[in-house]
Amino acid sequence: MKQRFLSVLFAATTLGLHAADSHVNLDPDTIFMNDGTAKKGLIIRNDPTEVVLQQRMGEVIIPKAYIRRIDDEVNDVYFVDMVKPGKLPPWRMIVADLRSDDSIRSFRQIPATTMEKGEFARIPYLSFRINRRVEMNVYGNPEDPVAIEFGVYERKASEITKFKKITRTYLAGLLDNRREIAALYSLEDKGGKKTVGDLTFQVTPPEAPDADGAWWISIYEHKRLDAFRVPDAIYRKNTLPFGKVNHGNGILRNGNEAFFDAFLQSNMTAWQGMIPDLRGFYRNKVGNLKLLFTKKPASTHP
Repeated sequence: MKQRFLSVLFAATTLGLHAADSHVNLDPDTIFMNDGTAKKGLIIRNDPTEVVLQQRMGEVIIPKAYIRRIDDEVNDVYFVDMVKPGKLPPWRMIVADLRSDDSIRSFRQIPATTMEKGEFARIPYLSFRINRRVEMNVYGNPEDPVAIEFGVYERKASEITKFKKITRTYLAGLLDNRREIAALYSLEDKGGKKTVGDLTFQVTPPEAPDADGAWWISIYEHKRLDAFRVPDAIYRKNTLPFGKVNHGNGILRNGNEAFFDAFLQSNMTAWQGMIPDLRGFYRNKVGNLKLLFTKKPASTHP
């Protein structure tokens, strides 16, 4: 059974995550068509007239008239693709986990901010805001990340403590062996890094020059970092200054949604073929999951 490491739900910071074991299925649902073919993926909407199926590189709308049967009875999600030792999970594995947790009220892609210093300087990345104060960044190829990190823009010591415990527990569930887990937990909250094999584990405190006032925990493949660095001119086309995206306390600037969307749409060509159309999700007042897509509509296939 899938191990549920985290059942903590809390309000302000709220990063309640469920860690998966090393077998997590990116395509848990199967739709059997009238013509005898089958389509696999993750059902993200099932309406009376159509089904929206998320596949690896996009969403497909399938009219119910073309469907013979839907197999979506698996409750615990397993990944067919095993996360290899010394490798980080594809970003979709993490997103699928977040989407299954009701404590995650919103998960939205935001413009990546410019990294002037540190290990991740000039490495293109996707950035997502979880609820109000938590950020997740995925560096390099999202399907084969060179680094992932979680950060919290929080001032309350109690909330930061909760975040630290939850993220370490979640990340430990993605690791392959005890040495890696020991390295993760050996990091002091005030900062530092440890390397085991191909993976480096790092804590960056809020006062660090590249922290932007947040507390960060990251895992990266140190041997591959330089291969993903791009020239400064290219990097700056795909990032924005921190102050254009966030207030000084790390909270997103209100009223900038249209500007953010336009910026993300303009640089999506750089990620062509690497990420699906899903840009995020949120839960409405009654708890129903609502999905956020790029402006490109899903394709309809009989």
